[in-house]
Amino acid sequence: MKILANEFVLPIGQNTECHASHFVLTNDGRIFCVFFFGSKEGRDDIRIYGAFRNEGGGWEEPFPISEDDGIAHWNPVLFRKKDGSFLLFYKIGKIIPEWKTYYRVSYDNCRTWSDSRELVPGDECGGRGPVRNKAYYLEDGSILAPASSEQGEWKCFFDRSYDDGATWERTADLSISEEMKGKYDSLDKKGIIQPTIWTSDEGYHALMRSTEGKIYRTDSSDAKKWCTPYAIDMPNNNCGIDVVKHPDGRLFLVCNPTDTNPKKTPLSIYVSEDNGKTFELYSNLTTMVGNYLYPAVRFEDGKMHITYTWNYRNVAYVCLSEL
Repeated sequence: MKILANEFVLPIGQNTECHASHFVLTNDGRIFCVFFFGSKEGRDDIRIYGAFRNEGGGWEEPFPISEDDGIAHWNPVLFRKKDGSFLLFYKIGKIIPEWKTYYRVSYDNCRTWSDSRELVPGDECGGRGPVRNKAYYLEDGSILAPASSEQGEWKCFFDRSYDDGATWERTADLSISEEMKGKYDSLDKKGIIQPTIWTSDEGYHALMRSTEGKIYRTDSSDAKKWCTPYAIDMPNNNCGIDVVKHPDGRLFLVCNPTDTNPKKTPLSIYVSEDNGKTFELYSNLTTMVGNYLYPAVRFEDGKMHITYTWNYRNVAYVCLSEL
């Protein structure tokens, strides 16, 4: 493994809060990163911002993308369409159970963005489309988006678009087993959220963040009906995860590999050579005391790119090669 970059996206020392980064490689080969930014997560001044990485390293000044509407904005997700345009999905809502998903479109490599539109007008389920992690084109040309809701019990589902993002169809909800539910007096804020997906010769798969001390998994043969989620032998402290498939078939999982630590550290890369049945430590991104969390990972242009939250004060970017 060779480290090509390890740097901050925002200026050092800024006093505001940023979180939930996501990124794409634009059609001209630049990295564009988005995140929510403002005085504190959930406050009315929180908006979606974006920043470009310079060719030689370092980042351009961040700029606001979403509207200044006095309502908190959350969890931006970027998606590159086959026609070369880009979609930015994000949530709007004063509290998470009331989220609605909005989106904007860019036709100039993420420099400028259209006005916002609601993804599924009138939907009241707490948000549609990708909730945190990347969406994918499937073999039939449809888009598969990993989704979840936090209205009482935490549940996952998958949204699918057969018309290149114009309309969306959701699957049934997925939740932890009835046996696991039985240990709680209340299921409020208990369960699984924020899937991260990949495909294989065996079908479609997703790993999920959970409140149960373990990462959960579900599988499907058609991306429509998914099996009951089950725990795998990877600890999870109810914090975001992301997975990417290497061209050689290996899976790389970025996560906080602990089930008890209230701090979000270490942040590590794990690798699987058996389609996600087992994972082994590949490398630590950081083991410092602090909060290092919510990774986003992609494998493109022969390199692995990762962004993550650094102590809620910055976004860190790492680029690796020779994996």
